[in-house]
This record gives sequence, C-alpha cells and structure tokens, in this order.
Amino acid sequence: MSGTVADLATQLRTALAGVLPTLGALDPAQRRMKLAEALGLPGAQLTPSALLTRIGAPDADQAGDLWPKLLTLLADAAGGLVPHWNLTVPEVLVATADDVQVLHDTLPSEISFTVNLGTLKLADVLRVQQDITLALTVPADPTGAALQLSVRGIRLTLPADELLDLVVPGGLALEGDIQARLDIRGIHFQGGGKNGLAVPLRVAPPGLRAPALYLAPSGLALRFTASFGASLLGLADATIDGIGSELTPGAGATPLPPSGLGLSMAAGPARGSGFLERRGDEYRGALSLALGVVDVRAFAILQPSEPSLLVALSALFTPAVELGLGFTLNAVGGIVGIGHAIDRAGLAAAVQSGHLDRVLFPDDPARAAPQILDTLASVFPARRGSVVVGPTFRLGWGRPVPFVTADVGLVLELPSGVVALLGRLRIALPAPEAPVLDLRASVEGVMDVANGLVEMVADLAGSRLLTAGIEGGIALRMKTGSDATFILSAGGFHPGFPVPAGFPVPRRLSIAIASAPALSIVFSGYFALTPGTVQAGALLTAVIGTSDTGVSGQLGFDALLRWEPSFGVVLDLYGSFHLRFDGHSLCSVDLRVRVEGPTPCWHVAGRATVSLFFIDVSFPFDEHWACTGAAGAPPPPDIAPLLERELDNPRSWEPVLPEGAATLAALRGDGVDTARLLHPLGRLRFSQRVVPLGIPVTRFGPGRLERPAAFEVSVRFGDGSPTAQPIREQFARADFFDLTDDEKLTQPAFELLRSGSELTPPVAGADAPRRTVEVRYETKWIGERGAAPQPRAFWLLTDPHLLAALEHGAVATSAIHADRARYAYAPAPSALKAPSFAVAHVDTLTEATELGRTSTFTEAALSFTTPAGRSPSLHAVPSYELKSVVTP
Repeated sequence: MSGTVADLATQLRTALAGVLPTLGALDPAQRRMKLAEALGLPGAQLTPSALLTRIGAPDADQAGDLWPKLLTLLADAAGGLVPHWNLTVPEVLVATADDVQVLHDTLPSEISFTVNLGTLKLADVLRVQQDITLALTVPADPTGAALQLSVRGIRLTLPADELLDLVVPGGLALEGDIQARLDIRGIHFQGGGKNGLAVPLRVAPPGLRAPALYLAPSGLALRFTASFGASLLGLADATIDGIGSELTPGAGATPLPPSGLGLSMAAGPARGSGFLERRGDEYRGALSLALGVVDVRAFAILQPSEPSLLVALSALFTPAVELGLGFTLNAVGGIVGIGHAIDRAGLAAAVQSGHLDRVLFPDDPARAAPQILDTLASVFPARRGSVVVGPTFRLGWGRPVPFVTADVGLVLELPSGVVALLGRLRIALPAPEAPVLDLRASVEGVMDVANGLVEMVADLAGSRLLTAGIEGGIALRMKTGSDATFILSAGGFHPGFPVPAGFPVPRRLSIAIASAPALSIVFSGYFALTPGTVQAGALLTAVIGTSDTGVSGQLGFDALLRWEPSFGVVLDLYGSFHLRFDGHSLCSVDLRVRVEGPTPCWHVAGRATVSLFFIDVSFPFDEHWACTGAAGAPPPPDIAPLLERELDNPRSWEPVLPEGAATLAALRGDGVDTARLLHPLGRLRFSQRVVPLGIPVTRFGPGRLERPAAFEVSVRFGDGSPTAQPIREQFARADFFDLTDDEKLTQPAFELLRSGSELTPPVAGADAPRRTVEVRYETKWIGERGAAPQPRAFWLLTDPHLLAALEHGAVATSAIHADRARYAYAPAPSALKAPSFAVAHVDTLTEATELGRTSTFTEAALSFTTPAGRSPSLHAVPSYELKSVVTP
C-alpha cells in the first residue's frame, strides 16, 4: 500500500470497527475470512506473511530503503511454516493460526495491532533465534500513530573462507537485535540510519576485538556483513571487514568474501602493518614492514577474474649502504606486472602531476596507500598477454648528509619490447632538512624500438628557491616511420603551434620572484624546437595590491626563428599596465608589436592603446628600414654531384630478403664484400636521403635554388631489366620547399617522398655467371672436462657427397621444404587504408576533382602551384576533411 503511518492507522481502525459487531457470531473459518477482508490482507488470507506485508509497508519515501527490504525479507520467510504466530489487538481480539477470538465488539480510544512471530529461518546462514514483533500503535489522534519492529536474536553465520579460517578456525557467527520505529517524524533504527544499520550485538565468539554486524540495502537485496579483529596465527593482529552474505527474497543467500583485511604485527625486530581491500573485481593491498636496518614496502593489485597481478616492492636501508666516492645506496626495489602493460599517457600524467614518487619510493606509504595504488593502476593498466618487469633503486650523494638523491626505475614491457625509464631527482642545498634550493625533477622516458619512438617528459613540480616556487616541464619526442617527427619543448609551445596528438605538453617554466599578499612577481617562459621552427617566449607579470585595487602589468614576447634566406626572426611583443580602484579601471596602457627582420628589411608594426577613465586613444604604426633589397642568400647549391656520390655509397644499397624468408645460413665472404651479396629470391634496394626524387624542390637546406628543379636517379641491373618499385623515405619539408611561418606551424613537418627504387632481379639464364666455392665442415672436439681437444683438419666435401648429404639435411627434412612452399609467400594485405590528400576550395571545402588525389600533402600542394604562385582559393587537405556535395 501507499500512504503514511497515520493513513495506515486510520484505515485499519475504520475497517476493524466496521467488522467487530458481526465478527463474533460467525464460525471460525468465516471469522478468519471476514477479518482478512476487513484488514485488506493480500488474497484475503489471514497469514503472518500477509500481515507483515499489510501492516509493515507504508510509503517508501518515508521509510527509506532498509525498512521495506527488511519487511519484504521477513514476509517472504514467513510465507513458509510458522506455527506459533498471533495477531493481537489488546482487549479486542486475538488471531492465531487456528482461530480468531473476539474479546470485545467495540474499540477503545487507543488500540494497537501486534504481529508476533517466533523463531524464523531467513536463509541457511541467517536465522532469528528468539522472536519477531511488528506493532502498530493507533492513538485517538492518528497523527501520533507509530510502527515498531523488533527482531531479537538475528544470527548471521559467516560463509566459509580460507582467510577467515586462519583468523577464526571452525567458523564464526554473530547475533544481535534489530529495533526500529517509524512514525510521522520518519524512521529510526537503533544503531544506525534509515539506509544503513550497525546491529547491536548480544552474542559474539570469544577472542574477537570490536566485532560488529552491519545491515544495508543493496539493490533488491539486503547485505549482512561483519567486521572484527583477531589474532592471525599468533604472529599478527588482523582486522577483517565486509565478509557476510547478500540475501534476495525468493533467491537465497550469496556469500560475500572479505572486502578488506588489515594487518599489524610486532614480532621481535619485525614490526609493520598493511591492508588488503576489495574494489569491484580486484583486490588492492599494501604492506610496510620494519626489519631492523631494512624497511620493506609492498603494494599489489590482483584481478582474479581476468588473471593479472601487479606488485611494486621496495627496501629502504637505514643507514644507507656506502658505495664510495660519496655515493650511497639508499633503497632497492622492483616492479613486476603479469597481465599489465605500460601506459604512456598515464606515465606522463604521473610526472606532470608530481605523483611519480608514488610509483618509485613513496615518503609516506601508510597515509598515501590508496593514492599510490591508484597511480600504479593508471601507469601500468591491466592488459591480457602483456608483462612488465624491472628494477628500481635510490642513490644518494653528498657529505655529511646526502643532499642529492636520485630514484631510478627501468621497466621492460613484453612482448612489445617497450622500455620505460622512471626517474626522480632531488637536489636540496645545503641540507634536505632546511634547503635554500630545493630542486625536484620527475622524469619518465619511453623507448619503443618496434615503432621507432623515443619520448621523454620531465617536470619540476614542488621545486623552490628560498620562498620562490619553480615550476615547469620538458618534453621530447623522436619518431621514425610514416609519421616521423622530432619535437623538443621546454615549457610549452608558441600560441599558434598546433600541438601533435598525444604529445604531453609541458607546463610553462616559471619562477615566482615575489609571492606575498600585496606583491606578486612571476616570470615564465618556453622554448621549443621542431623540424620547421624554433620557438621561444617569455612573460613577466607583476601585481601590486589586490585584483580590485592596485597596479598590475605584464610584458612578454613570442618568437619564431628562421634561417632562410638568411637568419631572421618574427617577434610578437606585448605588454599592458592597469590601475584599478574598487574594481574599476582608472588607467590602462596596452601595447602590441610585431618585429620582422633583418632581411630584406626591418619591419615593425603594431598598435598602442591608452585608456584614461572613459577615454580610449589608439596609436597604430607600421615602419620599414635598413632595406637592402637583397635576401643575402647563400649561392645556389649543386645537388647533382651529391646524388651521384650516393650511388657509390654502400649504405645507399641494401639487399632485401623475400617475404617470409628465414635466415637458415650465414654467408662468409672470404674476401668478398658480403654487403653486396643478394639472396637468390631477394631484391635490391637503392635509397638516398639527399633530396626527394621526381618532385620540384625550391631549396636545399638554407640555400635556395635559382629555379624549381626535380631530380631523378635511375638504377637497373646490367642486362637493362627495368623491373623496379619506388621507395619512399621521410624528408623534412622545410629543407626542400618554401614554407611560410604559418605553414611550418600547421603543415606536416615530415613526409614520405620518393627516395629511390627497389629492383627485382631477372630470372637467371643458363649462361648466367656462377661462382664455385668449397663446402667444408669444421670439426670441433667436445669431450670430458679436462680432456685436451684434438686438432682436426677441415673436411672437404666433394660434389657427390654434398648432393647425397643434402637429401638428409635440416632444410630438406623441414616442413617448408615438404610443402614445396619455400620462400614464395605473398605479402599479407594491409588492413589500414593508405592516407590520401586532395585539393579543396577554401570557401566551401569541396574537392577540386580535376586535380585528383595524391598520397602526400606536398604533391597535393604542388598540383595547384603555378609559376605565379599558389591560388588563394585552393588549399590541400586530408581527404577525410572534404565536404560532400549533395545533389538533388
């Protein structure tokens, strides 16, 4: 039903008053039916289950979550055999399982409905040992009505568990009482709130410390859990939390393993503590143990469902181990993760947030254990089939106390082969306890040989000079392959530079020169190096007073450096000054300047704005001077001799094995240049990196060509066989094409452009030259230890013997030879779609289909370039950015 306790009391009183005058004259069966109908019992059945459901279920909003779920559980259990129950209305009637006795046919001003049940089995692990009572008090004023529930002697038997058996052999059961009252003011449980309850205990086994029984709703179920402390094998004190059962009406009980375990031990010189908690499907734990001169710390994450384990161990030495030359070994440790991998973004985030110490050697492991485990999980996430392993150690240097400490970890991920470097450096002068300079640097690096990636991130979080904070970071990325790049950034990038996807942008390098309530002076800056740009910038800000009343100002610049046609700079200067009083601006000055030079001219343009109260005055300016009319470029380079030199360079030539081939034998040249030996089924590759082939270039490094020129190199076999495939290498575009500063910032820095050819040898004819070599076996003596080796001469094999031996050799008996597949494997098809670029109209982003699509940005950009320059209405874009044209 719905409604408040007062509504329930009014309904039951009215219904009972209407049926009482005629109830006594009926036979027992009729009395039971009439009373059930009058009280509105479900199914018109006078049963304990129906009474608990009718009387004990008022409005859920008033009762909370715990009350209705508990009454539902009791009613479901009372639906079975409950022989000794009764419904009593004092001085009015008594109803039992057999009869309804009417004591009086009128109602007094105050009455009560009381349902009494004896012992009741709620589940195999949960029983009510004494009785259950639900009483509804109905005074003359219905607003004073109240429901009272009493469950005395509810006994929970904890499920069997290996961990529990170690602490409490033979099992464990806790028994307590549940007392609750529901009235117009709400619900009150003795021992807890309406949505959770600490059950007052009456019985607990001896030997337990602080036992407790908890009851809480969990979805459609009720969760009964216990916590307690006990001795663990007489060696440590253990605290277990969260063990119990979850009961769902009609579905039985589900055992709940412990959600947490705490340990504390003091056995001789060994003293320590730790914990183990359950979080979802995984267990997390930490342990700190002091063993005299060594402090051991361990953190672990276990996932039983998807088997994985991550453990971080460390041992701190007190005193530190002397290594000589002022160096000490302060700690050693290691990281092992089965089913875990290295997450580069998580590593970078740990460095930039200053949390890398939580992975290496945390200073306060007991207090920060949850955060340490969270950081470990983010840096080394679970990944099936992957393993991480590596050592960690802490070094110190300095006398009389080490004022330099370095934490280093080297972690290898298998089978990928990715190597991660984790480091933390602290320089505290003159002493770590009272430093004048406290420099803290966290460093992480990743080397992925398979993908040609080297990446490093460093951060200065927590560094100080006297009282001035020092912040900022450095990031480096070197990448080869189809997306090759080189980026170095200290403190960030130029505001107009598009940051590459996934690159961990470091924080601005800054130092707080003054930091006081009425005076703040902060200096910040950055420096970045990319294949096409050098970027630098700085900003000095000062505030005197407060943000509402006082003086504030800033002065800064952003610069891009260039070397073509000669050294030059594009410099953006900006500054401002503001005087405020009570939140209003009284005076302000703003300056914006762009400087370009020195060749062919110095060019300065900008605007100055002065505001005084309500008057604004602007002063624009645009000036040129020292114009030489010449760019001062170096003489045009001669590229052709450089290309010819590459033809004689052995490093430009490379034999290529056929697809799927395995090296079964090594060739020893005996005076022959083995670099020029070619596999019988292989190919020959020529590739150079002097200049891209087959595409017009306008410059060569710092020098500019007199006119655009395209270069070609043709290589072929001696018989003129032209079977060749183009080969591409990564070229820095800014070294070969004229790019503006904006284009250097926004367009690809490297691209795969044609660098040479790969030749397929012709089929050898009968008259092809052949070279004969001797086939010799070298005999080695493998005898007992101490026996003198017997020198043996080389065994020369004649042609008949060689042919006979080949039939029984490793190659002839291999499965590859039996299948006659040899090395003729077709290359596996690529599942990735090759990138393509198109020319689009600037205003509509629709494709200029007459120009076609290309595989590189450069080729697309050159397709609409004329001697007069590029058309401003067209630009090159990746094909996926094109806008589709819908025709009616």
